[in-house]
Amino acid sequence: MAYNAGVNTTRNYLTVDREWGPEEFLDKGSRFISVLHAAGDRTCAEAYIAALRERFADATHVCYAWRLGKGEESEHRYNDDGEPGGTAGLPIYNEIRRRDYLDVVVAVVRYYGGVKLGTGGLARAYGKGARLVLEASRPKKILLTDPASIAFPFDLTGEVMQVVRRLKLEITAQEYSPEGTRMTVLVPRGQVEILRGALLEAGAGKVSLNPAVSEK
Repeated sequence: MAYNAGVNTTRNYLTVDREWGPEEFLDKGSRFISVLHAAGDRTCAEAYIAALRERFADATHVCYAWRLGKGEESEHRYNDDGEPGGTAGLPIYNEIRRRDYLDVVVAVVRYYGGVKLGTGGLARAYGKGARLVLEASRPKKILLTDPASIAFPFDLTGEVMQVVRRLKLEITAQEYSPEGTRMTVLVPRGQVEILRGALLEAGAGKVSLNPAVSEK
C-alpha cells in the first residue's frame, strides 16, 4: 500500500543515518530478524529491500514498511510478502509511526519454524520485530532549513559575517558585483525574522534579505 499526503509544517524530524540491527527472537520455532535503515526516497528504500532479499534468499518471508518525508510524512508503503493481509507490513509501519521516524525502512525477516502463529500472533511478532530494532537505534535529528539571499555592500562584510557566524548559518553561494556581495544561506525554519532583525541592526538598513524565504 502506498500513500501521499500533507505539507511540511515542522522544523525538524527524526531519522537514522546507518543500518541498525539485526535484532532476533524466536516465536514457536519461527525465527524473526529485523533491520532498520535510512532511506531518503523510494528508490533508496526499494534498493535496500532488494538487497535484503538477496541477503536472506533462503528466508520464508521478507516483510517491510517504509515511511518517507522531510519533516512530515509524504509517502509510506508496507508489504506482507505472502503473509495474511495486514499481519506483517502494517504492524511494522505502525511501529515506525509510533517512534516518529521519517526517511527510514524497516524489514522483518521470518524463517518459518513449523508452527502457525495465527493472524494475531503474526501481527504481534512482526510488530515486536520492528519495535526491537527501532528501540535499539539511535535517532538523528534533522534540522529543516530554507534558502535566503542576503545582499550587502563590501564595507559591511565583517558585520554580516558576524551575524552569519552567530546564527550558525550555512553559506551555499556567494556572488560579487560592483554594488557588493549577494550571499545565499540556509536559515533554520522559523528563524527568518531573527535573521532579519540581526541584519537590520548590523547594517543600519543597508543589508537586504530576500523575501523569498518561505516560513512553513
